[in-house]
Amino acid sequence: MKKISYYLSFLLLCLATTFISCDDEQLEGEFFTTPDGQVITTNTEECLAASLALQEAYELFLNAPPEQIITACAAVSDALDAYILACDTDINDPAISVIVSGFSDCNDSSNNCDTATTAAIAAQTAFANASPENEVQLCNAYRTALETQLAVCGDADGSIQATINGLSCVDAACADAITASEEALAIFDMVDVTDADAYTEACGNYSFALQEQIVACGDENGSLQAIIDELGDCSPPEDDGPVRMTIDGDFKNFNVAEAPINGSTFEVTATDVDVNDTFQFNVVLQQTGENILQSVVLTIDGVSYTPVLNGETQFSSNITENDGMVIIGTFTGPMMNADGEIITITNGIIDIEV
Repeated sequence: MKKISYYLSFLLLCLATTFISCDDEQLEGEFFTTPDGQVITTNTEECLAASLALQEAYELFLNAPPEQIITACAAVSDALDAYILACDTDINDPAISVIVSGFSDCNDSSNNCDTATTAAIAAQTAFANASPENEVQLCNAYRTALETQLAVCGDADGSIQATINGLSCVDAACADAITASEEALAIFDMVDVTDADAYTEACGNYSFALQEQIVACGDENGSLQAIIDELGDCSPPEDDGPVRMTIDGDFKNFNVAEAPINGSTFEVTATDVDVNDTFQFNVVLQQTGENILQSVVLTIDGVSYTPVLNGETQFSSNITENDGMVIIGTFTGPMMNADGEIITITNGIIDIEV
């Protein structure tokens, strides 16, 4: 490609010299000689127009971004064909044929790979010498050039992809915001969750840093906002209560439990003290096994639900320990209120110290 570029550049230079010399003369009989001694005449207005078009196409080819190389190459090929026709050029002459052959197949992977590699090197140099004002733009241009090089040339050793992965084309404000978020996360990850004040402060700082990152960098896929939503009001997480479950996908923690005994039966009431929701059941002392819970009632927002005990899917439970000191077991399945509305319980856990 370099040799072809030399010949075409020299050809265009000779054309420019010829046309300048013709400013005061008619376009008749003017000529120049190629490096191999071929005389090329430019004696018509059509030839002049074709020559100028060829020069323009070649300049566009030299300055084409990597993703437009093939299109720009094809434009040079078309302009070259038009030039040969308009200027009555012998295509078999070595000086012309070497140019024609070089641009005859713009899908030639070897030529395109050379061009793409050269473009990537040039983009790397420009990025290395970038100013703060154009650093992001040149970084993106370099990444695009590398992606084109990878597509055209392949990446046998993975070095091109590794370079792409190593690029972070963000502006200074965004980069600073990302750093701030990472630092806030590191502090939040190390905080003692039992220290409510420290947890709330670290969580709040992390949430604020994420909001600042969204302002500086955007949040195209919503992942940052999802983290903020999950942090919520930064209340410290509760310890696992003696009864806990997931209700229609939402975790529910009952953080206190009372288990007074009436005769030989424990009458258990677990309560979520924040909202006064309750989970109640009875179980006979020292009785273990499947589906031995009695009088099971879940009350949420004042609405009571009882187990569904018929149909394809039923409420089930399994008590594994019940020695008068602890009640341990699991439960799962559908529960229904008086209006026939059903909720689904999963991952129900009983871990009560009597």
